[in-house]
Amino acid sequence: MIVGLTLGVLALALAWALWCAVSAAVGQAPTIRHRIGLLVLEAVALVQALVLVVGLVVQGGRTTGAVVEIVGYLVATLVVLPIGAALAHGERTRYGSIVLAVAGVTLAVLSLRTGQVWAVTRG
Repeated sequence: MIVGLTLGVLALALAWALWCAVSAAVGQAPTIRHRIGLLVLEAVALVQALVLVVGLVVQGGRTTGAVVEIVGYLVATLVVLPIGAALAHGERTRYGSIVLAVAGVTLAVLSLRTGQVWAVTRG
């Protein structure tokens, strides 16, 4: 389940980032649809974080360092999109779409790395 959820977040984040990048390529500033997509993606990232935190509590067996690393990645996954949205809000040109694309790719990388650490440190 954890792997599927991680891959789901990864795929959604990359698809959203591609959409934002294409919008930037055609000179389009972020629209309300981009922001709705961001909210959906943030909700999915929140679900992933909740499932992994519950998994950490229920499963146990991981070292303190691994738990700290996983929690750190989860915190980063939850703050990267709001930070990107705030920066894009200040940049109402196509560069705002680029900022959102970078935030989406960053979320994908963070999600992938979280899944890797989860799998390697399995108790």
